[in-house]
Amino acid sequence: MDKFNIDEEVGRYFDDSSITHGATPRIVILMGGPCSGKTTFRKQQYSTGFVLVDAAEIFLSLSRGKFFPFPDALEGPMQMIGDLIARRAVSEKRHIVTELIGADSNPMNALISAMEAIGYRVEVQVLTCDMDEAVRRNLNRGADNVSCYYAEPYQRRWLYEAATGYS
Repeated sequence: MDKFNIDEEVGRYFDDSSITHGATPRIVILMGGPCSGKTTFRKQQYSTGFVLVDAAEIFLSLSRGKFFPFPDALEGPMQMIGDLIARRAVSEKRHIVTELIGADSNPMNALISAMEAIGYRVEVQVLTCDMDEAVRRNLNRGADNVSCYYAEPYQRRWLYEAATGYS
């Protein structure tokens, strides 16, 4: 197993473009079913100007091109890095983007309320996709593609805990 430089792993998600410069910080939540295009849309629209909070991206970065079942061998470092990214982004009031399926309204509403309570403007964008197209996309997923279905609980928890622990 590789050793990780935690500061470097966290730092790769931050650049000056996500600094709010006194504007109201935003969190953009891209919601939709599996294979609805959330990641593609995020990469097209939010690749700069936002801190990405995404367990799948962290996991893939830590994988270093090797295949591991999600999250198994990398869960510990992924948890630590994701938590640090969310806490730093919130404490520095940076713009944030994340992807969630959002099938359960209770934790979604809790996250939205927590982010609003610390001054974030919450923007939810729902992406939809034809079912046949979603199935086709899912069947064509490579080993380097982790569904939001598996990643969502991590990033939702990291963001919620960062917001409720913010002072």
